[in-house]
Amino acid sequence: MSTFRALAAPLALSLLSACGQGPGMALPWRQAEPPAEESLAASCTGDPAIAAALDGAVNAARQAEGKTLLDRAPLLAQIAQSHACDMAALGRVDVEGSNGSSVVDRARAVGYPVCGVVQLVSRGGSPADALAAWLSQDAQRTELLGQTSRQLGSGHAVGADGRTYYSVVLGDNCR
Repeated sequence: MSTFRALAAPLALSLLSACGQGPGMALPWRQAEPPAEESLAASCTGDPAIAAALDGAVNAARQAEGKTLLDRAPLLAQIAQSHACDMAALGRVDVEGSNGSSVVDRARAVGYPVCGVVQLVSRGGSPADALAAWLSQDAQRTELLGQTSRQLGSGHAVGADGRTYYSVVLGDNCR
């Protein structure tokens, strides 16, 4: 009987693996749902000039402090834009997505490496106002001016309330 038990567990695991249901195995008919932010971004567009102004404001602040300028990364811009749309749809400012996702979850969803990904969010005013608010708070200032990030992407959206929502995602593509 003990020989049977010793063989039963490995046999069960190998059978599950053969069916595509073992540890780390994906079921072929199950598709992962895209984050809510992605579907919102499809119906919400920001002004690329405003996103570029926010990118420029971040780099101007970094340059004034003698920090390395960040390269624009399309995947980070996609994450930032979709999250700005999510915030605008909800009428709230939060780094957590409407589906409970974090910026790391959103980076994984679009295939961006997640070492050192951070996000800053704001509502109202201009890109310069959002930047000034972030620079006035120690934690956000540290993220914006830190030397661990190499890339950035920005997004903005206007909510039903007429207010502007901003999102900046900073990252290091793990090079």
